[in-house]
Amino acid sequence: MDIVQTLEESGTVPSPSEATVPALNARPYDYQKFLSNIVDVYDSTIIRAYCKARFKIININILQMLALCLRGKKRVLDVGCGFGLFGCYFSALYPEISYTGYDLNEARVAQANRAAKKLGLGNAQFKVGDARDLSINDEFDAILMVDLLHHIDDQAKVRLLETCRGHLSERGRLIVKDVTTHPFAKIAFTWALDVLMTRGLDMWYWDEERFYKTLTPHFSRVEMYPIVDWLPYPHVIYLCENIPFPESMTA
Repeated sequence: MDIVQTLEESGTVPSPSEATVPALNARPYDYQKFLSNIVDVYDSTIIRAYCKARFKIININILQMLALCLRGKKRVLDVGCGFGLFGCYFSALYPEISYTGYDLNEARVAQANRAAKKLGLGNAQFKVGDARDLSINDEFDAILMVDLLHHIDDQAKVRLLETCRGHLSERGRLIVKDVTTHPFAKIAFTWALDVLMTRGLDMWYWDEERFYKTLTPHFSRVEMYPIVDWLPYPHVIYLCENIPFPESMTA
C-alpha cells in the first residue's frame, strides 16, 4: 500500500501534477485517516497499540510544530527513531526529503523499514545505531530527537548533542522534543510511564535552563516552546540553529 497514492485517490491531497506544494498538508486533509494508514501497516497488534498511544501522547499539534521545524530541510536524521512511526509520518508528509533514522534496537529498525516499504516511502531508511555512541559520517540539514535524551545519562547526552552539532549543515537545525522537570505532578506521571515502558528506574530529566546552557555554546539561536496539553506531560520543543549575521553587522 502506498500512503501517498491512497490519499490522492481519496481526494484528500492533490496529485503530483496538480500540486504546487509537495507537502501533503498543503490543503485540508483527513489527518486521522492519514495517521491510521501509517499505524495499520505494522504487523504486531502490540506495536499498533503502541503507535496509537504515541500518536495520542504526541498529538497532531505537536506533530505539526515539529513538521514546521523540518520544513525546507532536505536531509533529515532521526536519532532514537524506534519503530519509525514519526519517520514514516514526516517522510509521507514531505516526500521531497531524505529521511534517515537510527535506533539501538535491531527489531525496531526492521519493523521501521518494513513499515516504510509497505507505505511506499522510498525516501525513508532506518539503521541500527546507539545514540550514546553515535558514529555518523554524513551531513544533515536537520537532526531530530523525540523523547530520547531523558533516557540517556548526562555525559552521553552532552556527547550526543556535540556530535549532532558537528554533522549539521551550515544552516542546519537541531530539533529536540523532550520533557521538563515541572510541574511535579506531570513529571511524576511521566517518570511512572517511562519506568513502565523501559522497565528501568533511571531517567535523566533536564529542565529548560539546563538544556539552554548546554545548547547555547553550539548554536547562535536556541528557541524553547513549552506545550500545554490535556495529557499530563510537560512537553518542550527546542529549536536550535546558527543564524549568520548580516555583513553590515559584522563589518
